Amino acid sequence: MLIDWLTKSLQGAPELAMFLAVGIGYWVGGIRFGKFSLGTVTASLIVALGIGQLHVEVSRELRWGLFLLFLFANGYAAGPQFFQALKEDGVKPMLLSVTVMVVGLATAWSMARLFRLDLGIAAGIFCGGLTQSAAIGTATDAIMNLPLPLAERKLLANHVAVADALTYLFGAIGMILFVSSLAPRLLRVDLREEAAALEKKFGIRRETAGVFTAHQKFAVRSYRLSSSGFAGRRVDEAERSEAPLRYFVEHILRDGNAIEVRPETVLHTDDTVTLYGQMPALVKIGPRFGTELHDPELLQFPIEILKVTVTNKALCGVPLEALMRVPEFDFRSVGLRSIMRGAQQIPIGTGTLLDRGDVLELVGPQRAVERATTEIGYALRPSHASSLSILGLGIVCGALIGLPYVVLGNIRLTLSVSVGTLVAGLLLGWFRSLRPTLGDIPQPALDLMINFGLAAFVACSGLQAGPEFVRAVRELGLGILVAGAVVTLVPQAVALLVGRYVLRMNPLMLLGALAGAQTFTAALAAVQDKAGSRIPVLGYTVPYATSNILLTTGGSIMVALMA
Repeated sequence: MLIDWLTKSLQGAPELAMFLAVGIGYWVGGIRFGKFSLGTVTASLIVALGIGQLHVEVSRELRWGLFLLFLFANGYAAGPQFFQALKEDGVKPMLLSVTVMVVGLATAWSMARLFRLDLGIAAGIFCGGLTQSAAIGTATDAIMNLPLPLAERKLLANHVAVADALTYLFGAIGMILFVSSLAPRLLRVDLREEAAALEKKFGIRRETAGVFTAHQKFAVRSYRLSSSGFAGRRVDEAERSEAPLRYFVEHILRDGNAIEVRPETVLHTDDTVTLYGQMPALVKIGPRFGTELHDPELLQFPIEILKVTVTNKALCGVPLEALMRVPEFDFRSVGLRSIMRGAQQIPIGTGTLLDRGDVLELVGPQRAVERATTEIGYALRPSHASSLSILGLGIVCGALIGLPYVVLGNIRLTLSVSVGTLVAGLLLGWFRSLRPTLGDIPQPALDLMINFGLAAFVACSGLQAGPEFVRAVRELGLGILVAGAVVTLVPQAVALLVGRYVLRMNPLMLLGALAGAQTFTAALAAVQDKAGSRIPVLGYTVPYATSNILLTTGGSIMVALMA
């Protein structure tokens, strides 16, 4: 029969079962029910638990190799933001992440004691209740290092994946409902009014997704300078004449010869001047320069769009509007199209502050963009090459850091290979933000290692735990669902109170930070939808980076607490 043939095929080539679980899981995880989707990682786990009923054995080496790839890439990507959060401006959001983890650990431990759950189930409800499936790996690693018989360790490790699958669903739904509906009522705030106030404060204009204006924002024009125009004035004086509108003198032809354009260059009558800048400024200022010329050779010069990573500390923590007026920085002719902080796009406004590690998308004349790049940081030029030496040596060094252990009584304490690899990724990612010449791993490669590495590892865990799934569900009953719900809601409620009344955070930024503290992007999207604004992302990015690390290591801490 077909089922017998499929069973034998998957048992004979278990790696196919892993790919099957990931493939179906990504499809199922992308299906949306209103604002909610199961998520690709959790869907892969659930599908794998089903396939695991066929008793498919996946090699330990394959499973842990995938997880180490995920951990290193995750640390490497989060490194710049994580260490930025350790500075003064990131302390409050980071404390929120610490609050969620500590209260989450305490709540999971209490539920395990109350319902008499074993340490595998306890670690699983910590992972699922806080929607951090990456903690499955560190918890499993810690369990396999316990001084217990091998069969018992395997059973406990399987329980981690089972409990995560059972509690993740409410963890996701509960988190969305809490931050988007319950928390605003508890705080007694109108999210749309709060968003409008913050947008005004930061000078952010609201845009409609997918709708663009036909208006051309920037333009190029050429003029022959008349004696009644700007003749006799310096270039920088002319450029400031229509502030805050921005336009710049790009080319000057004098008697057929090109003149180098500098701020102190003096304009002469009959100069041919090419201007680049905002259309309203050119419409207003153009007639004052003189007669407009239409010469394709004058109007054609290379425009560059380039992504640049911020490394200059002098740019950090200063509003964009103020940066434009700092004489040490020459951002003439350069426009800013977008700001990416981690995986999130940050709204652009006059009051927006830059952080080290932000990726700016610049646009403007090539010379101006290249000049600005040297003052901002380093360019992220399109590249398909990855530094595999950094990847390989980083994982090895991290694993070696995690191998040593000390024995206290009957407990063996170790950083573990998984946490050591995560730490190595963090340090190398941070160091690379300081030293751009260090070998690079492009973001698409990191995305592949993070997304596929975690989904495939979790799928392998599900295949391994599959035979135990049905029996565990029968034994645990509704108790585990109640325990998971408590683990989801209690840390959020405590963090809400701490953030509002101890840390004095803005309500809307706090809700974004709560979503980040549980690394749940769907919850951020729900808050943004209720607020009608993208501005909650400003509170999301730092807790997301820190919690991605803290909650992942929390799996091993949970096992240590229960051992």
